[in-house]
Amino acid sequence: MPPSFGLLLRQVGDGLVRQLDAAMAEEGLGINFTHYVGLKVLANMGPCTAAELGQAINQVPSAVTRLLDKLEALGCLRREPHAQDRRALQIVLTEKGQALWQQLKVRGDRVMDLAMRDLDDAERALLTSLLTRVRDSLSSP
Repeated sequence: MPPSFGLLLRQVGDGLVRQLDAAMAEEGLGINFTHYVGLKVLANMGPCTAAELGQAINQVPSAVTRLLDKLEALGCLRREPHAQDRRALQIVLTEKGQALWQQLKVRGDRVMDLAMRDLDDAERALLTSLLTRVRDSLSSP
């Protein structure tokens, strides 16, 4: 009997996190999947507030603070005054952060290729399309 849809999604997600954690550990920087996702969002989204980052990566404020503290200690980001809201700080990826993201992206791409190694290009595109539709169905009112 095949696993239920929800269980299967959970197993796939857990497997990806495990593999990405292992790949990030190889950097020897004490970073993990959450740091990978945070850098990915910052590299793609550009400067944002901690709250915006937390929403994008689905993390509570205390987890975002720990993430930012670690990445700042590594020289990957800086906190700057927000241009439109003087009460807020803006998170900006540094050149070192961009370079680290490029390294991590290579590792992450390898994990994704490993995960989908038995799928051809058409199957990968179909899987992405189907999962996007499922996600969007769950996001709709």
